[in-house]
Amino acid sequence: VDDARFEIVSGVLKLKDGVSLDREAASSVDLVITVTDGGGLSAQRSVTITVGDANEAPTAPVVTGTTVAENAAGAVIGTVTASDPDGDALSVTVDDARFEVVGGQLKLRDGISLDHEAEPSVTVVVTAVDAGGLTASTLVTISVTNVNEVPAVPVLDGTSVAEGVAGAVVGLVTVADPDAGDTVELTVDDARFEIVD
Repeated sequence: VDDARFEIVSGVLKLKDGVSLDREAASSVDLVITVTDGGGLSAQRSVTITVGDANEAPTAPVVTGTTVAENAAGAVIGTVTASDPDGDALSVTVDDARFEVVGGQLKLRDGISLDHEAEPSVTVVVTAVDAGGLTASTLVTISVTNVNEVPAVPVLDGTSVAEGVAGAVVGLVTVADPDAGDTVELTVDDARFEIVD
């Protein structure tokens, strides 16, 4: 046979071990089979082999962009691309319900945001599914960038003071800042008062 991908074994035309054909590359293959006798005489026959189509899995999705700012509801993280060797239309899903793929973009769902202090990174699986149900997936780690956030409203545990007592303590003031490690400064708008310790 004139194509090195094929061989004839015990009178059977077959592909060589480890060799396969791709319909998307060529839907048919033209071969010439030659028979030669002991005296050197030969005859040939041309044949066309049709390559049957089989559904092939899509390529693993590629995600460009892997960061999102905290508190950015509905933010776009990056673009998602995937292809299918059969040319099938693909649907793309994410295994975390806070995310979705819309118009080729990986994004947080509308009204959903992330919090750097609670979750500095999120790992999701992005999956492409073809018309025949074959899938390919990519693991993506998304970094949640820190944004300086407003401290909580100060809480005062007392609201009365006796008259005529100089330096009297009114109450304990507590405050929290969502950004771990930030120091806060407490001030009061009346010069007769101060916050100490």
